[in-house]
Amino acid sequence: MGTDGKMPPQKLLDLGRKKIFPPKALDPLLSKRKSAERACLAEGTRFMGGFAVRDAAIDDVVAKLETVKAGFESALQQFLNDFDRNKEDWIAENEEYAHIMRDQVPDRETVASAFKFEFKLYKMQPLKGFEPDEAEIADQILHEVGLSCREMSDRLLERKRAIGGKTLCKQLDPLVTKLDTLSFGNGRILRVLGEFRALRSSIPAERIDQDHPVFGRVLTFLTMCSDDKKLERIVSGEFSVTKLIAGLQSGNAQPQVSPSSTYPTTASAMGAYF
Repeated sequence: MGTDGKMPPQKLLDLGRKKIFPPKALDPLLSKRKSAERACLAEGTRFMGGFAVRDAAIDDVVAKLETVKAGFESALQQFLNDFDRNKEDWIAENEEYAHIMRDQVPDRETVASAFKFEFKLYKMQPLKGFEPDEAEIADQILHEVGLSCREMSDRLLERKRAIGGKTLCKQLDPLVTKLDTLSFGNGRILRVLGEFRALRSSIPAERIDQDHPVFGRVLTFLTMCSDDKKLERIVSGEFSVTKLIAGLQSGNAQPQVSPSSTYPTTASAMGAYF
């Protein structure tokens, strides 16, 4: 794409990809895709290039995806309305490469036909003897929870104002629900779930700023969960949020958690795959 042996500016290249259209113009569409992924991950886990979701959560997930779809279609219409203007502004901003960019940017109609939001549901039944490896699925679920913990801890650190205890609990609730509904009786998940519940029950209703002792407890726990190696310390019992909350006092019993009978106890009992 360069001329006379010169490379284009960094804003036009990204890991070998040529940015022939302003990236910010695509942000609203990419944001909707992320929203759809979060909706699926809140009730399921990544599986075979899609998402596995239990039967009881399918209607809720579909309703959320339909809402995201409506937002995507609105964002797409705005993107198409601004397409020609964004294209010409981007080319003018990079006039030296205008001749190449004009040849590579498709027209508005072609772009309109290439963008769409859709999802499909499949009911899968593994063959006997070829069921999914439940240990691998458990590891994937814990990894996804860890990523959510990292995002939550980042938000807490960036927050300038105190946060209400109820609000903080609500932010933990999706993680507790995910671990609970996707535990399948797995001991590793249940141990982490027990610590999440202990942490949540210890959060007071009062407002919590960064100097509040609860803030440090929550942040420490989220940090432990966001690191795969540190998470193993929770699984093994080496690190206990219950001990952390109690100030490492002796004789503090660990919470006992058992899988709810309303949830599937095997990974192969998952309901739908998106």
